[in-house]
Amino acid sequence: MKSLISIIGISLFLFSTDVFAQKRFGLIFGSNYKGNKAGIPELNLCEADAKYLHDEIKRVGKFDEIKIVLGKDVTKDNIQKEIKALASKAKADDTVFLYFSGHGAFQRDEKAKNGMRNLIICYDRPHLSDDELNDYLEGIKSPKTVFVFDCCFSGGIAKKGKATRGSANVPIPEGSDGTVKQDSQDFFFQDKAIISSADDNQTAIEVGGTINHGIFTYNFGKALSSGDLNQDNVITALEAFFASKDETVNMAKKYDHEQVPQISGNASGIFLAGEKKPEPPKPIEPVKPPVNPTPVPDVQPPKPEPETPVVTNEEPPVVPTNLKGDLVIKTTIIQDRAYAVSDLPPEIRITSGKKRVGNRSIRVLIDDKEVDKTIATESSNYWGAVKRMGKLIPGATYTLTVKGVPAGVHKVTIQADDYPEVQKTQAVLPNKRNDLEVVTSMTGYGAIRGKVFYKTLDNPVLNQPIFMPTITSVSGIQKLNTDQNGNFWFTNLKPGEYEIKATFAEDLNLNNADIKVREGEVTEVDIILNVKLPSTKTKY
Repeated sequence: MKSLISIIGISLFLFSTDVFAQKRFGLIFGSNYKGNKAGIPELNLCEADAKYLHDEIKRVGKFDEIKIVLGKDVTKDNIQKEIKALASKAKADDTVFLYFSGHGAFQRDEKAKNGMRNLIICYDRPHLSDDELNDYLEGIKSPKTVFVFDCCFSGGIAKKGKATRGSANVPIPEGSDGTVKQDSQDFFFQDKAIISSADDNQTAIEVGGTINHGIFTYNFGKALSSGDLNQDNVITALEAFFASKDETVNMAKKYDHEQVPQISGNASGIFLAGEKKPEPPKPIEPVKPPVNPTPVPDVQPPKPEPETPVVTNEEPPVVPTNLKGDLVIKTTIIQDRAYAVSDLPPEIRITSGKKRVGNRSIRVLIDDKEVDKTIATESSNYWGAVKRMGKLIPGATYTLTVKGVPAGVHKVTIQADDYPEVQKTQAVLPNKRNDLEVVTSMTGYGAIRGKVFYKTLDNPVLNQPIFMPTITSVSGIQKLNTDQNGNFWFTNLKPGEYEIKATFAEDLNLNNADIKVREGEVTEVDIILNVKLPSTKTKY
């Protein structure tokens, strides 16, 4: 009997330490920079954002401790001190939520990968660089840590009706007409989850009126109550992010602004609201042979490190529910499998060239299970396009639609002939179309995806000539102009180093203009100019 009691006692102890000992800690920063002596442009709503998120987390999050730091107290020393104090309390299985609302900017730094360093702008100098913040967060041992930023890491330009959270020009070296920012240096903070209110070449906006907040914070705060996508009475960081992302994108468009929130690191299983309850074991379903099996790509695609975090087992599973949505996957995967066969190395062309005919086979897996899909094609002047006798012949890319996907956060896998496997994390919101963009290059090739700006990363340049004089590509396209949003593409490039120019005839001196293209990858490039050609115009 004594042994039985001991076993029961040990079991209860283990159960209690596993479930009830987990705590939730919050640390929130926000500054409007009112009265600062460093000439930092003042904002209006960052402190209101911090208070709003503090109140929402406290109301629905069941947090054990939340500290808020506002205004002139948001200094580099105080940020370091508060993170260090938090790190001393948070254990390895606790949840840690951090938030910053304020300015973000770039600063030239020769030691940084691109010669520029991302900064969190404090109330007064010195400011906090991304690598310093990376060091601060290393002290927090919990992998269940998420840091949410509502600021621009890029600078921007104020517009009527809204304010951008970052107002500085991108620094360009003296004597240069522009600079090239490529493959922005990502700090994954020991794989902790990082949620930002905008992409690295976008600004985050705040608006007044009935919203009276930064638009991302406003929607993220609402998602802490309404973002339970899989109806399990718990809202995770992934659910809150995806529930607020679409709302932010659509709200920004109403103000003629482009703002797409981003996420990196491992955000699976970080509970921000509600309380996790034990789930009964799932019944084992019998394996049924497929009636009409989908053609499997004949080349087993390699599995690279995913660009965005895939869902791990720690994220609550999507359960059968009547709440469903449609998933539309727009890809850069080229329909014609014969495309680029003649450019393959001889040894590959001999062994696999004969197989590369007809339409490309493609599969979609959701949570590692293949699903039915409908396939459509879209014409593209970039992907699969070629120039013959001076004439551009468009290519065709796949768009895949999966109907009736259960609401929740999913791991989405795309497998196609002659392409590396692509894994994405995507939420499906109920009763609506959910769009997922998959940008990838064929195995053996790479691509460049770029955008041109004038002085700030909030002012795209339209019709800007772009010239790649040393290009070696399947399409043979060396020259093009930016589109109505300042974007440009060079696709199906052979891996190697290339030079990029922002003109066809004139010689604009670009800093950092050598670009490295890697197999199966898409190199992200931003060109920031401090001169304008007569043939171009800015979007704003």
